[in-house]
Amino acid sequence: MSYAKLRQQLAEQAARLMFENQISFQKATQQAVQRVGGGYIDRKALPTQREIRAEIAKLAWLSEQSDDRLLEPQEPTDRFIVYASLLAPLEHIPRFGRSGRREDVLSHSLRTFDLAREELPYDEEFLTAALLHEVGRAIDPQDAARAGLEALGDHVTERTAWLIEHLEAGRAFHEGSLGQRSRRRLAESEWFEDLLQLAECDRRGCSLGVRTSDLEMALAYLQELDAACGEP
Repeated sequence: MSYAKLRQQLAEQAARLMFENQISFQKATQQAVQRVGGGYIDRKALPTQREIRAEIAKLAWLSEQSDDRLLEPQEPTDRFIVYASLLAPLEHIPRFGRSGRREDVLSHSLRTFDLAREELPYDEEFLTAALLHEVGRAIDPQDAARAGLEALGDHVTERTAWLIEHLEAGRAFHEGSLGQRSRRRLAESEWFEDLLQLAECDRRGCSLGVRTSDLEMALAYLQELDAACGEP
């Protein structure tokens, strides 16, 4: 079998595993290699995350309205399918509060989204950044912001991407641990105040045990905003 066909099979299998089991890219690829190649595959045949995402986008994702059945495949460019595929694995990534209590990263993301919606309910770009700011944690925890933005690609706006990219600096600014030069450079951005507001939502979103929206509701809210903005 050619490398191209093998890569395609692996990408399809990994995408299906992520959809059905809500696991990370890494785990899905490892399991796909086990199923397709018996545990060993030449590195040249391994699919990239972009190839796996393309396959994910071809699959319909489960929703309450579909009675838990697969919907008809949608266009790979549907950004809300991409968002869902990147957010779902966060449910299996743990985080710990200051008290030592444990929850999943998806709950934190949804809580941050809810807090952001209280602040700026009609700012789709801001709300999108609040919901997606942790998606890179399922791809590369050591460089989550970069990994997340690479995975999102052109499915987010420049402003949303900037907010996600600089959120860590926004946290440091709030904590007073950001250097003077970085503080000045950050403050020069037209989106600086938005960043500080997002960082505050993120900080408050670290509180554990607070009820949140579910993923379908959060995505539906963004879709409604998108549809409203698209009206003539």
